[in-house]
Amino acid sequence: MRISTARFLFGGGRFSKYAKTIAPDAEKLVHDKFGSLPAVHLLLNGDTSQMDHLVNTGEAQLLPGINPTQVNAVSRPDRHSRRAFGQTSIDRNGVLIVLQIPNMRHERDVRETLVHELVHAHQLGDRSARDLHLQYLRHVWGQQPMKPNTLSAYELLIDQREAEAYGAEDLAAQL
Repeated sequence: MRISTARFLFGGGRFSKYAKTIAPDAEKLVHDKFGSLPAVHLLLNGDTSQMDHLVNTGEAQLLPGINPTQVNAVSRPDRHSRRAFGQTSIDRNGVLIVLQIPNMRHERDVRETLVHELVHAHQLGDRSARDLHLQYLRHVWGQQPMKPNTLSAYELLIDQREAEAYGAEDLAAQL
C-alpha cells in the first residue's frame, strides 16, 4: 500500500498519523477476511472540497479522450464528497482510496472508514470487476452509454457492495 497526503498543513494532525499507522494492519485484516487486494494508493485528504477533484482526476487517466479539467468541472450525481468519510475508485495502478480526514471525529471513524474502503478495494480488485467498473465510468462520464439493463444490474451490484462494506466495518474493532 502506498500512502500519501494532499492539502494538509503540518502533516494532517493526529487522525492522519493514526490512519498511516493502522493502514497496513487494516489491509491485512481485510485481506485475511475477504482475499486479495489490488495495489492500493491511500490518499489522506485534508480539504473536503477536493475529493471530487482527486477521484475524478484518477478516473480521467483511465478514459482516453476525457480531459481531467473537463471532468473536474462537473460533479457526478453519484458523488457526495463533502459529507463523505472516504471514497474508492479504480486508478491506473489499481485502486485509489481517498479518506476525508477533516470529516472524522474519532479514531473509530478512521478505523471503520479504512476497513470499509479497503473492502471496496477488494471488490474492485479482479480483472472482471475492474473492467465492469471502467465500463460504468465510461457511462457516467458520457463516453459510452451502458444498456439500461446492464446499468441497472451494475447499480444493484454497487448497492450490494456497499452493504457488504458497511457490514465489514465491525472488523475495525480488531485494529
